[in-house]
Amino acid sequence: MHTSKSNRVRIKSLRFDDKIYITLTSGDVLVIPRDYTPALKMATNEALEKYRLIADGIGVHFEEIDEDISLRGVIRYKMTHELIAS
Repeated sequence: MHTSKSNRVRIKSLRFDDKIYITLTSGDVLVIPRDYTPALKMATNEALEKYRLIADGIGVHFEEIDEDISLRGVIRYKMTHELIAS
């Protein structure tokens, strides 16, 4: 079975509070802590809001702090940390 790239889930947008909310094209929202990386932890919301989606939404580049995160990395983080917390 062939799946086109347009059917794959990607990052749609981000929102920042005391956590980082990653909205996916599927409508799902992944939530990660601000300390996901040291650079994200130290950044202000204003700096974080200067992001752009990269590689067709499989990653995010934070312009002001020169930091990249990937959807794959976030999912891996969620899987390991939520399984540990259970």
